[in-house]
Amino acid sequence: MEPTQIWHSETSGSGMPSTLWLHGWGYDNRAFARIAALFKGTGRHRLFDLPGFGKTPLLFEGASTKDYAEILIEQLGKDAGPHIFIGHSYGARIAVQLAARYPEHVKAIVLIGGAGLPRRRSLAFKAKAFFLKLLGRLARLSDQIFKTQYRSAYVSRFGSADYKDAGPLRATLVSAVTENLASQAKQVKCPALLLYGSADTDTPVEIGLRYEQLIPIARFVELKGYDHHDILTRGAYQCEALIKNFLKAIDND
Repeated sequence: MEPTQIWHSETSGSGMPSTLWLHGWGYDNRAFARIAALFKGTGRHRLFDLPGFGKTPLLFEGASTKDYAEILIEQLGKDAGPHIFIGHSYGARIAVQLAARYPEHVKAIVLIGGAGLPRRRSLAFKAKAFFLKLLGRLARLSDQIFKTQYRSAYVSRFGSADYKDAGPLRATLVSAVTENLASQAKQVKCPALLLYGSADTDTPVEIGLRYEQLIPIARFVELKGYDHHDILTRGAYQCEALIKNFLKAIDND
């Protein structure tokens, strides 16, 4: 049976271990170029373009991280692994889904600035978010009934940069930012390494600490001075050392 979709990937090396790299929202496989290059000679590495990014076409409107995990396992087919999945931000969501739903295919997961858990917000923030959500719904309703253009004005004024740029991926983005992977994290049986930058404001360290509490076998490391993006570039050598030590410990268990 042919897979529903073939994801483009850049492959290097051969043999085991097999490491699959899943980039974050708005990136493509090149996001991991600097880190992955440091693993040359250590098995096979496949750096994927997720659907809608790079050279991989869109999947379907509103596809969720669960859908992405299912499609990737379908694509791997007989290459059952087990694999090491390294995910950054949005890619980490998919890694958690994979580990929870397909444990036989997953040796370990590494989450770098991993998303997937709702952030803790103040009461004032929640009240403002509720008001803006209500305003957005009213704008959409007005457009439907009175043929106004309030929704586009609302998005222009209040929408995030990712939301504005998402285009046909907008429903997938909404699905992701509203999901809570706490129950999936509890089902992860493989070892997990959680790397978070101390200056990360997109996926702050609190998310990594909560993942550490939820995932049965997990190690959290805070990388001082790095944010959500430069952890992949300036922080490449630190990530490399931590990942290699983590994988070495797994092999020795």
